[in-house]
Amino acid sequence: MILSYCGATEKGGRGNNEDAYIILKHKYLYLFAVADGLGGQAAGELASNIAVTILSETVKKAIENLSLESMKQLLASGFMEANEEVCRQAKVVPERLGMGTTLVAALLNEEGRGIIANVGDSRAYMIGNDIKRITKDHSYVQELVNRGVITQEEAAVHPEKNIVIKMIGMEGVEPDFYEVELGENTLLLCSDGLTDALRDKTVREVIISSKIENICKNLVDAAKPKSRDNITIIAVKREYGTTFSQ
Repeated sequence: MILSYCGATEKGGRGNNEDAYIILKHKYLYLFAVADGLGGQAAGELASNIAVTILSETVKKAIENLSLESMKQLLASGFMEANEEVCRQAKVVPERLGMGTTLVAALLNEEGRGIIANVGDSRAYMIGNDIKRITKDHSYVQELVNRGVITQEEAAVHPEKNIVIKMIGMEGVEPDFYEVELGENTLLLCSDGLTDALRDKTVREVIISSKIENICKNLVDAAKPKSRDNITIIAVKREYGTTFSQ
């Protein structure tokens, strides 16, 4: 069995696309990453592209099949280097002051085992018999949920749900890490343009009814009429066949 995957990005309800994604196969490793730029116009677009580019360059330094702990350390290094570069450019170019980006990434081996890391509110889900969110948002409303002020259902419709409290572009920021194993499930990485537009149930229905090469396009098509934001998606699963990238 091999890892099959797709990726897609769409400007959706915005005038320009500040999202970015990357899919990289390097030796025994697969890197999948989605970033949602913050800071408006060119600054947000630049921040998201810096994040995924530097993260991928860090992964390319790996020279052997890695343990899960080593994969975690590699992602940590990539997130740190991406953060330092976004912070640096925000300081030296006045027009980029305050720019930043979310970043969610999965580093997997050929067996579909690996590490997910995230900063911000771009998410990772595992979809099989049900849909399970792997990551926890670094957002204002998630903090309210954590403190028991509001429920997760109330958070989904809160007027300030898109305010992030942690992002690439903040000095000293560190990601959260999660160990994963695909098994027979599909891994989904996405920006909030997807999750703001579609309920979890709908996302799962689209995924389980689609072939891997069509998942990302079908999710974009379903979300685009309802989304006011950029939409970026990566889907990954283990199966017999070939790999795909959109």
